[in-house]
Amino acid sequence: MTDPEQFQRQQEDALERGQVFQDAEGRRTRDPGAGAENAESEADRNAEHLAHGEVGPGLPED
Repeated sequence: MTDPEQFQRQQEDALERGQVFQDAEGRRTRDPGAGAENAESEADRNAEHLAHGEVGPGLPED
């Protein structure tokens, strides 16, 4: 059985080596295509929020 610290280390090592991709929301994948799709959908959501004048986590600009 793997202890939690070792598991966490393995996960972080995989991210650093580029074997796993993680977006800003914490979604992880081993597929670079899926990683790119996640990043694009996140960028689209951010653009929508900016178009509505949101500058922070759901806060309208004064």
